[in-house]
Amino acid sequence: MAEENIEQENEEENSEESKKGLSKKMIILISLGMVMLSIGAGGAMLFMGSSDEVAEEEMAADEAAVEEMADEDSMMDDKTSIYHELHPAFVANFSGKSKKNYMQVYIVAMAYEDSVIEDLKLHMPAVRNDVLMTLSNTTSDEIETVEGKEILRQKVLEQIQDTMKTKTGRDGIEDIYFTKFVAQ
Repeated sequence: MAEENIEQENEEENSEESKKGLSKKMIILISLGMVMLSIGAGGAMLFMGSSDEVAEEEMAADEAAVEEMADEDSMMDDKTSIYHELHPAFVANFSGKSKKNYMQVYIVAMAYEDSVIEDLKLHMPAVRNDVLMTLSNTTSDEIETVEGKEILRQKVLEQIQDTMKTKTGRDGIEDIYFTKFVAQ
């Protein structure tokens, strides 16, 4: 029995020591957890504070961009583009000794006023004649590159503007576009 009492006392002492050891470990773990939470919270507050500043700057930049777009839109409201395809496509022979024989060009004219498009339709025979003469005065070598096609597009635009100015007293055609371009 004495041995049992000694064993019980040893077990009680061991259990008290293990409880003390366990509680010390718990205190240390809880303290570490609190420190980590504090660091995390501080970092989050710091990060959120700086992101608020960035967000405010981004909002200001967005507002400025929206105002600029609104200004551009109000300017564009006065000038709505009107497109008119010139039918049928233009077919012209190349001038001089060219590698290719002819070109076929689809052209769309752009203006800002319906009355200009109506004038263009009215004077289409003269416009077509002058455009064909301009196209026929081109060699295939001149249009082999994109730059060459752009130069030809500018020549055709100027020709249409000149024809419209002669016929109506105003050009009104703001730009033209080649929507298809074939050279054979």
